[in-house]
Amino acid sequence: MVSRYNAGKAVSDENIHVERDGTRVRLEVAVPKEAIRAKEEQFLRALSQELRIPGFRPGKAPRHLLLRRFGEEAFWKEVREDLIQDWLERAIRDLALHPVTAPKVETVEFVRGESLRFRAEFEVLPEFTIPEGLTLAVEEPPPAEVREEEVAAVLADLRREAGSLLPKDGPAAEGDIVHIKRGERIWEGTASAQRPIGRQLLGTRAGTRVVLTDEEGHAEEFEVVGVYTLSLPSEEETARHYGKASWEELREEVRRELLRRAEAQRRDELRRRALDALAEALNIPVPPGLLASAVEEELARLPKKEGVRAEVERVVARRLRREILVHRLSEEKGLAPSPEEVRRLAQEEGENEEALHARLSFERVADWILENLRRPK
Repeated sequence: MVSRYNAGKAVSDENIHVERDGTRVRLEVAVPKEAIRAKEEQFLRALSQELRIPGFRPGKAPRHLLLRRFGEEAFWKEVREDLIQDWLERAIRDLALHPVTAPKVETVEFVRGESLRFRAEFEVLPEFTIPEGLTLAVEEPPPAEVREEEVAAVLADLRREAGSLLPKDGPAAEGDIVHIKRGERIWEGTASAQRPIGRQLLGTRAGTRVVLTDEEGHAEEFEVVGVYTLSLPSEEETARHYGKASWEELREEVRRELLRRAEAQRRDELRRRALDALAEALNIPVPPGLLASAVEEELARLPKKEGVRAEVERVVARRLRREILVHRLSEEKGLAPSPEEVRRLAQEEGENEEALHARLSFERVADWILENLRRPK
């Protein structure tokens, strides 16, 4: 029987001793003799079916011959490791812990068939409660708006997508479309002095090879399989291509869609501000090991790492506090989406289930904060 622990205190019973210091948890587990003997018998039965000992039917070979064939050291190592895994998972489950770092395990004592004691140390999500009467000041982001140049840029892209490609014998010039191939895969690029890769496509010809270098200095050789001039349709032809009666109707459709996206971004920014305000009010700590590993992952994705660690750590810590809040409150307030809902929406929207679950949890927890804790003006 495993007892629940209290934050900052040690709790022990016959088999498990638990200490918690902030977000760090230390377990010491004494595995009962009967559990060791049961695991030993389980492994022996499995070996007796897997190993073939001359002169004995499957399952009938004596223990000492099985151990000699398999290796006694290897046998007891597997027994010990399986027992540690079983009892560590059991303690974590029964104590309702949420490890966020891999447990560091140390065997304290192991006597074959008699006793096993081990220690495990790891970090968990912080514990916190929302005080009664807590209210938050959450500043509204600026109203969503759409600039004319944004509308014009989208319309220009739509017009290009509705255009026709005309093969070209000469070198690629500004605005030409270039098809490049490596292996069985073909990519499409635009020759343009305004883009790093586009500059390298200027002057290329069909049937030649080109070495393209990305911004991080990685170079790859491609075959140029086609150079094309883009023939743009008229504005009215473009509108008809997208099922609109006029260019102005297409323009208004683009404006409404951009405004919808801008409003969705504004709402998400408000949600992030709500989560940040609550995290600051509760002074939620981020487990140091979790923060360190997340910072290293983020730095590994950056082309420039010098002089940015402090800023990366600040940004990552803020993101992790939000994630901790979302995890805790989605469980506590019953806001987490059900697996059935996630599967259904993922199929309808063509979105990854894990990403969809995270998005829905973020939205629902942040909206709960805004509805229940935001101080009215």
